[in-house]
Amino acid sequence: MFNLENKLWKLEKYEDELLSTAILYNQLPLKMLDEQKNFILDKIKELGIKNWEEDSKRNLFLPFIFDKNKSTILVFTTIDEIENPLTERFVRVEKDKIEGLGIASCSFKIASLLTIIKFLYLEEIRLDNNVIFLFLNQSGKNKFSGLGEFLQEQIQNFDFAIKVNGINLGDLGNRSLGKYLYNLRLLTRNSIHKSIKSPSTLEILYNLTSSLKENSNMEGTSVNILKLESFESYTQVILEIKSQGDQDLEIISENLRSAVAELANKYKIKIKLNLLSYIPTSFLPVNHPLIEQIKDIHNSLKLQTRFIPLEKDEALIIKSGIPAISLAVAKGEISDDTEYIEKNEIIKGLIQILKVLDSLFIEDFYNKEINDQIVNINDEER
Repeated sequence: MFNLENKLWKLEKYEDELLSTAILYNQLPLKMLDEQKNFILDKIKELGIKNWEEDSKRNLFLPFIFDKNKSTILVFTTIDEIENPLTERFVRVEKDKIEGLGIASCSFKIASLLTIIKFLYLEEIRLDNNVIFLFLNQSGKNKFSGLGEFLQEQIQNFDFAIKVNGINLGDLGNRSLGKYLYNLRLLTRNSIHKSIKSPSTLEILYNLTSSLKENSNMEGTSVNILKLESFESYTQVILEIKSQGDQDLEIISENLRSAVAELANKYKIKIKLNLLSYIPTSFLPVNHPLIEQIKDIHNSLKLQTRFIPLEKDEALIIKSGIPAISLAVAKGEISDDTEYIEKNEIIKGLIQILKVLDSLFIEDFYNKEINDQIVNINDEER
């Protein structure tokens, strides 16, 4: 077995295959999970790897255990379901980028994880931490139950988690947004006495959002209308409030309730506001020892660290008691009509992931946390 530093120079020869894998994966009928899963499995089996597993939610995972006394990192990405037909996912390969719907949001991250697995296996590399690679099934109605079942069965087997995204290189996800989801129900004009002048639903929503904007001008906070449905006697609106801080979330949520009551009284109409769900924020502080180590790796690679919100997968892992972050492999962009991956720093992105897996000192973090607790206890006793 070889250490990572002695083999990193060989990583460049894997770049062309990574891009080819991403392009081929992007041409699969992505609403068919079996096609995606079989593609990934075929790549793993081609290497002769036999210790892969599949659970009842059709998650695929395989462990690289180097030393049972060492810490274990979960490295995962998602097998996503996308709506774009195959004809819209045609990939164009240019000198400095590859472009096409699905390439940055879906396919490149799968190809990156497969390439990291292949590199470690063929180059016989021994990392300083153990690793479990996971391809998380998020097709259909399985978006959250897949990770939930995996955590239930495997959470005792790892100490830290990293989600691999396609873009953007330098991003470090450390905080999930808190969220309130509300059901707003407004009686329509026809359901009230017709002689009473009542504003339209759009007028009420405009006044509502304007009021929230005036009273809740907080960085990292947003109010979104997810759904609007009209029925014979009422109009139903699904309203989402997101924020980086639980306190800000509470403030804007209280402002919403006050604004609804004020509008109902002003226009003499009936508005029902029901809370559907609440998700508090989850985060690792920017001065967390594990975050500091990753920032040092970024500095060594001349990457600028940008802190971004986590997605629901990482947030769920954090709430399960395991530190979790997200990292990306390449630079690029995702828009409504196209996506692209820049080719010039892909190898640097892979090196970033590999160095994090190899050099993250998780034991030091836990020892520090225990020592801090001992210091606090001693201070209290004094």
